[in-house]
Amino acid sequence: MFHLLVFTALLLWSSAGAAPNGPNPQLNDSITTYTVEETFIQLLSRLQLSQDSDDDWCAFSSAARNGSDAELRMLDASGKPGSNLFALKAAGLWEWLGDYDECQDIGQENAHYCVFQGAYGAVLPQYTLPILKKLVFIPLLRWGLCVPRQCTAKALSVKVVATIKKIIYFNSSLVETTCEPSDVQFSSFAIVVIVLCCIIGFLVLLATVFEYSQDCVKNILCQLKPMEETNCQKSTKSREDSTLLPSDSSSKQKQSSGLCLELLLSFSLVQNVPKLLDTARSAKNISCLHGIRTLSMMWVILGHCYFWFEVFQNVANIEAAYDHIHQFAFQPIANAFFSVDSFFFLSGLLVTYLSLQQMERSANCLFWIKFYVHRFWRLTPTYAVALLIYWQLMPYFVDGPLWMGMYDNKQCDHYWWTNLLYINNFYPKYSDMCMGWSWFLAADTQMYVLSPIVIIPAFFLGLSGLIPLVCLLIAVLITIAVIVSVKEFPANIILSGGPATQTLDYENMVYIRFYTRAAPYLVGMAVGYYLAKRDQLRQKLFRVWTVGGWLLAAGLGVTIVYGLYDYNNGHHYSQGASSLYLTFSSCLWGVCLAWVVYACTSGSGGIINNILSWSGWFPLSRLTYSAYLLHPVVLFVYVGSMRQTVYVDNFHMAFMFVAITGISYASAAILSLCVEYPMAAIEKAVLKRIQF
Repeated sequence: MFHLLVFTALLLWSSAGAAPNGPNPQLNDSITTYTVEETFIQLLSRLQLSQDSDDDWCAFSSAARNGSDAELRMLDASGKPGSNLFALKAAGLWEWLGDYDECQDIGQENAHYCVFQGAYGAVLPQYTLPILKKLVFIPLLRWGLCVPRQCTAKALSVKVVATIKKIIYFNSSLVETTCEPSDVQFSSFAIVVIVLCCIIGFLVLLATVFEYSQDCVKNILCQLKPMEETNCQKSTKSREDSTLLPSDSSSKQKQSSGLCLELLLSFSLVQNVPKLLDTARSAKNISCLHGIRTLSMMWVILGHCYFWFEVFQNVANIEAAYDHIHQFAFQPIANAFFSVDSFFFLSGLLVTYLSLQQMERSANCLFWIKFYVHRFWRLTPTYAVALLIYWQLMPYFVDGPLWMGMYDNKQCDHYWWTNLLYINNFYPKYSDMCMGWSWFLAADTQMYVLSPIVIIPAFFLGLSGLIPLVCLLIAVLITIAVIVSVKEFPANIILSGGPATQTLDYENMVYIRFYTRAAPYLVGMAVGYYLAKRDQLRQKLFRVWTVGGWLLAAGLGVTIVYGLYDYNNGHHYSQGASSLYLTFSSCLWGVCLAWVVYACTSGSGGIINNILSWSGWFPLSRLTYSAYLLHPVVLFVYVGSMRQTVYVDNFHMAFMFVAITGISYASAAILSLCVEYPMAAIEKAVLKRIQF
């Protein structure tokens, strides 16, 4: 079987051009004497028992010579070279997936589907795209094979490598073969997670039915006693969601119900859906933040859509797909990393703004206990449920040739606890992290824990109390400059084409560490201080200063996002220029956002403020946290379920982005209404009872 597939591949390969390590005249002469049909017939006739031992089940039996239906179907279901060999050869990337579902139809007792993956760098190094040199987890060759059930992954690796090494150079130490499990059963832990989800769903249903029935009875009584109509009016006072601007002055709960009933009603959709959909504005609400938050989340999803497709190697036109990087209009996607800095900016702004307001009412030790308890309770339950879905349930959602090798829950088996302690950006390494995108939560939480270093002096000392903030910002910038200069990191580490170890070093030393990502957070804290004290600090700007501020902010933003266009097209910068960009780009992005927020809150925002403050952003903004947690799960399910590689272009990605965004926000609504909002209501109910 393997000889047939390999020599058929080589027949087409020889038509595409010479081998990368130089032509092999004998090999080319031997291959080109055959047509495809002759090669198929002659190799098929040679298929016979070739076991070196009794347990060599990866060899086909002599029944194949007689046209055994099962074994011929295995051969048919296995991957074979297709079109576009010239481009694939230039990219150094082969992917022959075969027909996964046909292999399944043969019957699990007879055959199973395996994917052989040759790690990048094993073959054709001089033909690879520069970008692929950085993505060490992308295989050069991904080969789907339908083999007898008794054939193990280890035996298959040995046989494929032994066969393919006869034809092209291949490093047998850089391979991995994954076979579909024979019988997928729910683990005990997965069953526990399913039971937990059912309990949460039952609580939501019970609370909703109970409160809805109460409201129905109340409405009937009001109709029977119209004179008491004023006592029957249901409070419609809107409460701003605590995920953005929580308020201590929550509306009073029904006093007739005890704590247990109040906790149950925390799960009621009758209460939580209006909170989610509320678009009312309040004096304390900074409306433009809703737009910044929502658009930043969509920017994250857009960047991940391209990332998931091209990094997990399910792109048929890999060379053309990476050509997008060189387009000027593609630069916001190539630099989508700044969307993360937007969230750091918002976090710093809100923690300072809200804390200073609350400290005006109470600044004792109990306040700081509540400060930390609120953070942990606000994030952890929703985070834990999302982690359990990703870790324990997602493997049962997906199957397919691309899924095998894409997901490994062993990382969560070993390191899940680091996520819940918010230390996973320090331990383990980024490549071993459970829920790799969750490093942001760890970094953001660590900044939150240290934020009183700035908040307390600012509250008691006024403007002079911001000296610690300035000192910290200078320290952060110096730290970044030293690291990137000493390690000689390029301006765009992903697209530089340097060694893969350099990318890993950048991720572990700069990208996920809180002390190198704190610049926009500190800028946000400065803006939060201004907003909390703006009654004393507000000074009306002349129109010329307003125009100048907008021009400066727009110029900085365009320079940061589009400034690497020449670099991405091969004009590499000096190390000094690269270090300068890496040191100041995130900080200056925070400065751009600072001007936007200042202008929008001081009446100088104009049409920008109208767009960012649109009430339609409000519900989507409240779903940002859950959408951040779940959108990678949606991408994993979508990409992992594909049976073949896809042809990527901007139209395809536009449709995919809309679909992934819609499903992510729909999933986020479920998670928010079932976990996030109930936990926030429970926190308020409990703290109110103990008079925190």
